[in-house]
Amino acid sequence: MYLYVSCIYIFSSQTLLWYHKLSFGDHVDYVKNKVSKRINAMYKSKSILPLQYRKMFANALILPVFDYLDIIYHRANKSKLSDLDILYKKVAKIALDVPTQESSISVYKDMAWLPLHLRRQLHLSSYMFRIIKGNCPANFEDKFKY
Repeated sequence: MYLYVSCIYIFSSQTLLWYHKLSFGDHVDYVKNKVSKRINAMYKSKSILPLQYRKMFANALILPVFDYLDIIYHRANKSKLSDLDILYKKVAKIALDVPTQESSISVYKDMAWLPLHLRRQLHLSSYMFRIIKGNCPANFEDKFKY
């Protein structure tokens, strides 16, 4: 099952940068830039904020940036997505104030997060489930054949 979209334009607030050639590189770079700024703010405030509030900062202000439109750009180039994975790990490690050599699996467990690729897959699966069950806008139902 594939989702084909012809063209999406550049919007101003929550931005999706995507052109008619189906290249997601610009959007992934935009997400990286936005997350990097928030990581910098969290890193600078890590000595001030206790662990509980660093986790809240990561969950409330950084995680939604990774989640925004991830079901669309999940098919981007693997090297671009691996850059996002690195930032995702960095967010968790800064929030928990653990060394960079710490295992990502244990860090994700402490943050109660899934690895980013599984998170994208879960979002895509739940989106498709809503379409199949009819819990979506009517114009989505006739876009898919199953």
